[in-house]
Amino acid sequence: MEEQKIETISNKVLTKKKKSHMFETYISKVLKQISSSNGITNNAKQQLNSVLCFISKHISLLTYKLTSAGKRKTISLKEVENALNIVLSGKLLENALKEGHKSCGNISNSSAADVNYSSRQNKAGIIFPPSLTEKFLRDFGSSNIMISNLSPIFLASVLEYICFEILDLSINNCKENKHVRITIRDLELSVRNDEELNNLFIKLNISFLGGGVIPYIHSSLLKKTKIKKKKNNETKTKENNHRFRYGTLAIKNIRKQQKISNCLILSKSPFEKLVRTIFWKNNTSNQKFSKDVFVVLQYFIEQYIVNLLRNSNFLSIHAGRVKLIPYDILLYNSFTNGGKGNPYTKPILNLFSLENENLNFMLETNAESSNNDINCVDDDDLEEEDEEELEEEENSSEE
Repeated sequence: MEEQKIETISNKVLTKKKKSHMFETYISKVLKQISSSNGITNNAKQQLNSVLCFISKHISLLTYKLTSAGKRKTISLKEVENALNIVLSGKLLENALKEGHKSCGNISNSSAADVNYSSRQNKAGIIFPPSLTEKFLRDFGSSNIMISNLSPIFLASVLEYICFEILDLSINNCKENKHVRITIRDLELSVRNDEELNNLFIKLNISFLGGGVIPYIHSSLLKKTKIKKKKNNETKTKENNHRFRYGTLAIKNIRKQQKISNCLILSKSPFEKLVRTIFWKNNTSNQKFSKDVFVVLQYFIEQYIVNLLRNSNFLSIHAGRVKLIPYDILLYNSFTNGGKGNPYTKPILNLFSLENENLNFMLETNAESSNNDINCVDDDDLEEEDEEELEEEENSSEE
């Protein structure tokens, strides 16, 4: 009996389907084509896989809309090409279309009698399988629309080219930083420093978690202040400590923090408690959290805070100030779409509305400091001065 149980368990284990990791296994094969010595971390591979899946979903949705608008029943190569014209731009678009047409031409040239070219990806001469892209185009079996033979091959070759470009640029960052394995920091810098890839990520609203920030300091913060020269009569004493120029230590700290990536700043335990309390207040169902949810949510919130402070700091620099004021955050919030009608920003606005008096006082002091040479006088003050002068003249006449 025990032997039969062991056999049934072993058969169940063998019959279990492996989880499909989509493009993960093929990303490492593309990397080997670029350089055999370099590698990639698991976290970077997973995030790049999710990026490629998101791009393929977006393109397949656009192709479906274009075919339905044209009142057609099959997705052809033209619909995929038109969708790519909407999403991509510049040389990235030109090279991607060239690679797609090249792979389609290889299939038409290959004869059916060849035994070596059994699969479609071998016939086309690509690494990414067209079966995966066909699933995205069919919306994983939910759509009833037909697909031509060349459209999934064309999309697979385009996705492979995008992956090739990202990995090629990230390997250059690896060589500069003198490490072998590609990290998320390398992927983030390679995408953000390239204009066309950056535009693609901004269009689709994609970003790598834990990629960090691009190192940048505004030119107004790097202005050197003048130091008064000491007279020759003054003697230096050992007790006097070395003094830096104004702002040098702050700029050193900025550069240090901008190099740090893939690490959370806020403490985990109070953040988890806050998320749990908010969830249990608004939700009555007995649901639980996994640990990954807190990590991902914290990454998103910290990234949002960094972007908010960076953009509001540009407003303060434009106003001629170095320090950040709450009014700058409110002003930036009013410019963005979140300033109106977003329920998550209302409590912040109510908080600041309670302190309007303090804000007005701060604004008045800043206006006075910026306009020291200009003396503004109200009409009421002028009238009081005129009345006092008239009284003094009357008193002098009576005497």
